[in-house]
Amino acid sequence: MKTLFGAATLSLALAAVLQPAQAQEVVIGVPVASTGIFSFAAVPGRNGIETALEELNASGELGNVTLKLLIEDTASDKNQATTLVSRFAQYDKAAVILGPTSSVEAFAALPVAQEQGVPVVSTASADVTRVGDWIFKSNATPATIMQALGEQAAARLAPKTVAYVFNRDNDAYIAQKNGVKDLFEAKGIKTVAEETIVGSDTDFTALATKLAALDIDTLLISTTAETSANIIIQAKQAGLSDKVRILGTPSMASQQFLKVGGSAVEGTIFVADYFLESASPLNKTFVEAYQRKFKIAPDVFAAIGYNQLKVAAAAIKAAGPAYDRAAIRAALLTVKDLPTVLGGGKLTINDNRTPTYGGFVLTVKGGAFTLL
Repeated sequence: MKTLFGAATLSLALAAVLQPAQAQEVVIGVPVASTGIFSFAAVPGRNGIETALEELNASGELGNVTLKLLIEDTASDKNQATTLVSRFAQYDKAAVILGPTSSVEAFAALPVAQEQGVPVVSTASADVTRVGDWIFKSNATPATIMQALGEQAAARLAPKTVAYVFNRDNDAYIAQKNGVKDLFEAKGIKTVAEETIVGSDTDFTALATKLAALDIDTLLISTTAETSANIIIQAKQAGLSDKVRILGTPSMASQQFLKVGGSAVEGTIFVADYFLESASPLNKTFVEAYQRKFKIAPDVFAAIGYNQLKVAAAAIKAAGPAYDRAAIRAALLTVKDLPTVLGGGKLTINDNRTPTYGGFVLTVKGGAFTLL
């Protein structure tokens, strides 16, 4: 009897070992601006997230973990974003949040996530990590990414007189403008004018006339893709010289910029986290999967969204077996040399909870993006 009992116990133990681990569902809240002023970035970003999700599911790299994404539209409204983050944190019990899209939404909504102790992986351009120690970024800060543009522009274009146009109601665009302006002024490059707009502006007639009358050799525009294109079109219609070099922010690395700007944006120079023609194997896999799913090539925002979920997934994988909020937050702090489609191909989260990976300086040539 003792032998039979011992054998039965051993059989049960072996059966427990041999049985596949029980599936673990991890809920991820995704508040994105699928409509409204920030949709130019959010729609491809959301598509990038969905592409990454399909890849993760197909690869099985997360083992017994299933990711459940709750994707909701903020409508580019900071109050709606705050409501969604609160819902994800308190009602849906999300283990991590991806978003919101814009800095305006993020600064309003992320204090809720910080208070509730939910790790956030944000793609907002501004340095939203200052909200608190539960907030991380999956893309470089504005000042960091714009330094590459400033250095190359100073060395290759030798600007002497510069005017700046930027969104005064968006911290990210202010920081991006300052990232170049501060570097230029440190090199003795003169600031001739600083002109501001707000995100809802559409008529730039007066601004265009003023820009055309300035004695400048360089113009930097720091705002959304569509607005940047419209400012350039109207400024050239007002008489802005073709000899004025136009610089811009990562927003210009969008198909919307090319679509709206047409021939007017030829020769525009800007910095981008992502370059479609990068020859890395990971980028080729991403481009093929994205085009197969959405019938269009990915832009910088699609790549940032793809990277956003990959960063979160790496932390979730490392957070097992608990997979709770605290474990995921701790794991995010250890992300190092993660393969990425951004910049130089390796991403590390630094002590400021922001990533480093490099950037590309691009120009528009023949209606397409190319390396400067």
